[in-house]
Amino acid sequence: MEELMGHLSETDLFNGLTVEQIRKVLTISRKVNFNKNEVIMEEGQIGDAMYIIIEGVVQVIKTLTLKGVEEDSDGKNKVFTRLDAKQHPVFGEIALLEESERTATVMAETDCVFYEIRKDDFLRLAESDYEIGYRILLNLARIVSSRLRKVNEDAIKLTTVLSLVLREN
Repeated sequence: MEELMGHLSETDLFNGLTVEQIRKVLTISRKVNFNKNEVIMEEGQIGDAMYIIIEGVVQVIKTLTLKGVEEDSDGKNKVFTRLDAKQHPVFGEIALLEESERTATVMAETDCVFYEIRKDDFLRLAESDYEIGYRILLNLARIVSSRLRKVNEDAIKLTTVLSLVLREN
């Protein structure tokens, strides 16, 4: 249990929480296992839970399509990133903030162990313990902000490359 608590205390989601507060969050979490190559969440599905990786590696996969353009039945998928338990990542965090479609498919690259936090359970905890709710929501905002910043930087790089390629043609 102490090893788990050490792992969780290094997760951005729990930044600023005490060990006792993290234990309280664990009471609303459930441990889930996924086998290698198993889909954990699918792009386009409505999400209602987020995951904390305890063991294993996952792939974050996006379908490459242009809205309004007919796609072939296979579609094209691209692995955008891999998340490793060593990095203490979380994913699916938007599901705690709003009811919306998953923005990517996440698949287990190895056998994996996660802690799953469901939106309804989180909201009940946040309403009963404002300090935990505030801290986790602040941390979620920082996680989402960091990811948005990276996407913006990547979009600028891609736009620059595209402009250079089009200028040459």
